[in-house]
Amino acid sequence: MFDYHIHPNYSIDADGSIDDFCLAAITKGVKEIAFTTHLDTDRKTEDCIVRVKDEIIDVRSKVWIEDYEDAIRTAADKYRNENLVVLLGVELDIYPRVIESLPEGFLDVEWDLIIGSVHLIDHQAISLKNEAESIFSKYSVEELGEKYFSILLDTIETSVINILGHLDLYRRFGEDFYGFQIHELWRPHIDELADRMKKYNVGFEINTSSWRKGQQEPLPSTDFIKALVNRGVKTITVGSDAHTPNDVGADVDRALNLLWSSCGVQPSRFQKGKKVINR
Repeated sequence: MFDYHIHPNYSIDADGSIDDFCLAAITKGVKEIAFTTHLDTDRKTEDCIVRVKDEIIDVRSKVWIEDYEDAIRTAADKYRNENLVVLLGVELDIYPRVIESLPEGFLDVEWDLIIGSVHLIDHQAISLKNEAESIFSKYSVEELGEKYFSILLDTIETSVINILGHLDLYRRFGEDFYGFQIHELWRPHIDELADRMKKYNVGFEINTSSWRKGQQEPLPSTDFIKALVNRGVKTITVGSDAHTPNDVGADVDRALNLLWSSCGVQPSRFQKGKKVINR
């Protein structure tokens, strides 16, 4: 079992040290984890910060990246004898022109995995109820789809990210506003999305956090997963999106079973930014 989406307390909305998460993984029988601290760089939000040793630091500073990389590599060495593989990853919040706002030295780091996720539309978070409702009130469901998927498509072309995170995050609060239509938002965009992902070797994750929040489907939904796989996208990781050690590995087995039973596909693993077939 492995978990490729974990937020240690470098992320300001997470609790628990790198050691705390590693020990939780070992206790739960998780064999491989990727730390994916939030990297939010949109200056029109209040989230452009990270936490380093209880100090709040501007996310564009290379100071936190150096500390973070050293801490993850140290943990990888420390827990190797405990049969735990620890990977250096990051979750990049993607929005128009995000590449121009990356921290100094970001592209020099040998990341094992970079997840690219859309949290923001018009500088507001679709993952927060009040902000999501503000966004939804401005757009029809079709217009929302155009804005959301255009961000994904443009970012894929940058060749920076490996995996698209929680692809239909808009479902979290979108169903209450748009009704069932929100579940169909991806359909007009699926062919172009799959073609672009294959061209640039970008995969996607099955994010299990929605199950913990009471939703019936993972992110993306089973139908969305099947549509991508049927169009040849077969680089797929699985992650809990844990923000506390208690959630490490949560529902990962369930996601792996879904992936195999519904699509006949094995999950993908990464190392040094490359998909690894066997390890």
